[in-house]
Amino acid sequence: MIKKYFIVCFIGILYYLLIMFTDISLSCPFRYLTGYLCPGCGVTTMLLALLNGDFAAARQANVFLFYTLPFLLASIILRDVYGKALARILDRYVYPLYVIALLVFGIARNGSCVANAF
Repeated sequence: MIKKYFIVCFIGILYYLLIMFTDISLSCPFRYLTGYLCPGCGVTTMLLALLNGDFAAARQANVFLFYTLPFLLASIILRDVYGKALARILDRYVYPLYVIALLVFGIARNGSCVANAF
């Protein structure tokens, strides 16, 4: 259990170092292809701003994930701690609702762009 969190943190640290020392980062393929912001656009900027203690810039980068990511991460950790009973509840109710809310946010953040397309 701890090994997988270590691996994720290690990959995150490597990506952070890549960005900080080379200015190379992954771009969003959805935005590249469509011109619209996906629900996850701004997550790298948000995390970098959080690491620098700039909460205003982090919130501006992706407001939905700024407020919900701590709860999502806590639910993932609690899922491992409390096992199958909590996992069933999370899988059946919490995660699907989270995905729906994320998709609604993705549509809403492009609202003026979507309205102009029709």
